[in-house]
Amino acid sequence: MLAIDVDGLFNVRASDTTRPWLVRSGAPEALSEAGEKLLIALGVSVIVDLREPAESEAVVHGIPSASVPVYGTEPPATGTLEEIYEGLLRNRGHALTAAVGAIADAEGAALVHCTAGKDRTGLVVALARFAAGASEDDVVADYVLSAPQVRPVRGAHAERIAASVEARERADVLRLHLESPPEAIVHALAVIREFGGAEKYLRAHGLRSDQLAALRRKEGVSA
Repeated sequence: MLAIDVDGLFNVRASDTTRPWLVRSGAPEALSEAGEKLLIALGVSVIVDLREPAESEAVVHGIPSASVPVYGTEPPATGTLEEIYEGLLRNRGHALTAAVGAIADAEGAALVHCTAGKDRTGLVVALARFAAGASEDDVVADYVLSAPQVRPVRGAHAERIAASVEARERADVLRLHLESPPEAIVHALAVIREFGGAEKYLRAHGLRSDQLAALRRKEGVSA
C-alpha cells in the first residue's frame, strides 16, 4: 500500500496511486471538497465505515457509505492489541467478512476506515489483501506505517484515557491507541492461520465465491 495525500483525511494509503482498488484511512469527517473530488477521481465508489453508530458524526461527503460495525459494541478503550485483535477474529468473523464483502462488491475502489484507520481497518485490509493474493510480509509492512500518522491526530485522546487508568495499564493504553507494532499484526496472522488461512476464514464466515473472485480480479487489474 502506498501513502497518498487526500485533503481532510489522515493515515491514508492506497493499493495504487492512480487506479487503486483499495484505499484505507482514518475517519473522514473532515474530508474536504477537494479531498472528495480526488477520491472520486481515483475511482472510489463506496466508503466502508467500520465504526459503531455512536462513533460516527454527520457525513460531509457525497460518496455512498456502507456501515459495517466491527465490534458490535462500544470499542475497547483499554487492553492489549493482541487480545483485541484475537477477540475480533474469533468472535466477530461475520462482521469482518461482511466488510471484506463490501470491498469485493464495490463497483470501483473501496475506501475502508474506522476511527484511526489502524486496528479494525488493519484487520479488514489484511483479510481483503490476503484474499486478493498479498503476502504476509506485504501486510505487515503496510500495517506498521500507521503509527507515525496516527500519533499526531490521536495523541491527546490517548493521553486522556491513559491518565484515567492505573499506572500499570498506561503503557498498554498508549500502545493500543497510538502504535502499530509488527508483533501485533503477526499475532493476528497466526490466529488466521489457525483457521486455515484467510480464504478459509472468510469462506467460513460467509464470503461468497464470486466475492473472492472479485477481490482477485481487482488486484490483478490494479497490478
